[in-house]
Amino acid sequence: MKAKNEPSESIIPEQMEATVFPVVGIGASAGGLDALEQFFGNTPADSGMAFVVIQHLDPSRESMMPELLQRVTSMEVSTVTDSLKIQPNCIYVISPDKTMSIFKDTLHLFEPIETAGLRLPIDYFFCSLAEDRQAQSIGIVLSGMGSDGSVGLKAIKEQGGFVLVQDVESAKFGSMPSSAIRAVMADIIAPPNELPLKLIALLTGSSPKNATHPLDKDGSALEKIVILLRSRTGNDFSQYKKNTLYRRIERRMSIHQIDKIAAYVRYLQENTAELDILFK
Repeated sequence: MKAKNEPSESIIPEQMEATVFPVVGIGASAGGLDALEQFFGNTPADSGMAFVVIQHLDPSRESMMPELLQRVTSMEVSTVTDSLKIQPNCIYVISPDKTMSIFKDTLHLFEPIETAGLRLPIDYFFCSLAEDRQAQSIGIVLSGMGSDGSVGLKAIKEQGGFVLVQDVESAKFGSMPSSAIRAVMADIIAPPNELPLKLIALLTGSSPKNATHPLDKDGSALEKIVILLRSRTGNDFSQYKKNTLYRRIERRMSIHQIDKIAAYVRYLQENTAELDILFK
């Protein structure tokens, strides 16, 4: 397990910091503690994001989740209290036996009206997050049983936000990730320890691995990507400005840490889901 993160230079663009910081909702259930520890153990302490953890917790027992997560991160971890104003570079964990929503950077707790077996606290929060933050909402589904989170991820995607899902093979319980992947076109599917840096690359359009290497603007490779997109979607991007296309392609390459456009062409050939994401 990675040691506590040391602060470094902020990685969120200045224009984003000047407006509103990203809020990341993270849903987890069975097997979620291990996934959360891997996620936060690899998240920079000064990412500029606020993280809200919604896990299925036993309402009859006091949650130790904040203390357990605090072991792997230097970000402040706390249990949500009603009308709590959130801040970037902090982690907030839902209280047991509560549902939660967000409104203008403030978390609000509600007494659940559903019986225990019918509660979907992840969906409830994700839908609230989508309404409140719209295109700046981010939803992540980790290990868990059932399908909680899938509806909420669709709401986030419909608002133009980002959706990330733990890959099923790395999950102790794959039902929630599988349901999420079926329900929505995820921007990133990866093991929990890889999700943080991939999310940062998604937000910033660069990655630490290849940020110093400018995209090799191979015209032949670009034309091949246009052909693949046309074959897959029926849409012809040949008349679009090349620099615009390159920027979109470079953003996707950075997420997958691919530093050659020719290699990305091959990746597209082998992964039709990536073609769908690039098209969108």
